[in-house]
Amino acid sequence: MKKEINNKKINKNTVKDEEKLTDDIVEGRNAVLELLESGKDINKIFIQKGEKHGSIYKIIAKAKENKVVVVEVQKSKLDEMSNGKNHQGVIATVPPYKYSDVEEILNLAKERKEDAFILILDGIEDPHNLGSIIRTAETAGVHGIIIPKRRACRSK
Repeated sequence: MKKEINNKKINKNTVKDEEKLTDDIVEGRNAVLELLESGKDINKIFIQKGEKHGSIYKIIAKAKENKVVVVEVQKSKLDEMSNGKNHQGVIATVPPYKYSDVEEILNLAKERKEDAFILILDGIEDPHNLGSIIRTAETAGVHGIIIPKRRACRSK
């Protein structure tokens, strides 16, 4: 999924730490399970130590099937990593999103011989909502998503 911010390509290495605009975690049981089933790259999955129940078993099994490293950590570590403190005992780390400019998005559509399908978002503050919108947009065939530099959810 390609994105663009204020018509500028964002390179993760050139953005100051406090201004990083890429989310590199997916948190919550359903979101992580959906990520595992999508076949997307996952760096690692962090599972809360202690009693496990419900969908955690399915996440662990799917992670092993996909050869994704699973690490058990204390709840405090998950709380520290979490954007919204609603991790439900599981967080996946993923490679950063690739940001592009509008020209690259339009070229993608042209390469596919399709009319450009671009989604423009403004004021999305909840990372869970943004993640849901991105996943839905991808399945709908969106070529790119434009998000603002300010007033958008960000990683910590």
